[in-house]
Amino acid sequence: MRKFTGKLNDSFEKTNKFFGVSIQRPNPSYNTVRIGSIIGTVLGMLILIISIIAGFKWSAIGGSLVAVSNLGNLLSKKKS
Repeated sequence: MRKFTGKLNDSFEKTNKFFGVSIQRPNPSYNTVRIGSIIGTVLGMLILIISIIAGFKWSAIGGSLVAVSNLGNLLSKKKS
């Protein structure tokens, strides 16, 4: 991941120099990431419930993946 972010930072620096603008990577706080994960979990569960009621199989799978992904982020003990 560090290799990718290093390339991304280099790309931003080149863009800054070429266009004469300042583009910076976002650096969200821990609380911002947690709030986003909570919202993502709720939306994933909502998609899952609606798709089960409506009978949309692939939407149910997608909703469950969104919910599980955000829930895993919420349960993570790692502070970035």
